[in-house]
Amino acid sequence: MNRPLLKSELKAQRSRDYLIAQRTAFIEKHGEDLGAFYFLVMLVQTHGRKALKRGDTAALRSLAHDLHALYLKHTA
Repeated sequence: MNRPLLKSELKAQRSRDYLIAQRTAFIEKHGEDLGAFYFLVMLVQTHGRKALKRGDTAALRSLAHDLHALYLKHTA
């Protein structure tokens, strides 16, 4: 027997479903590579904006570090 989902579990599930729908929409509109890239940019903007609002400089530094590593990986 399955139990009903908790409020936090429902929120996480809706968030996952939304992100999957967004990724699919970007890919359908722009193609596989460019759509995936635009989706990644959207995620980076969202997480960066949230970290900035919180004043979480460690998260912003980590985000910048990860983006720089991606840049080096694909341009070297």
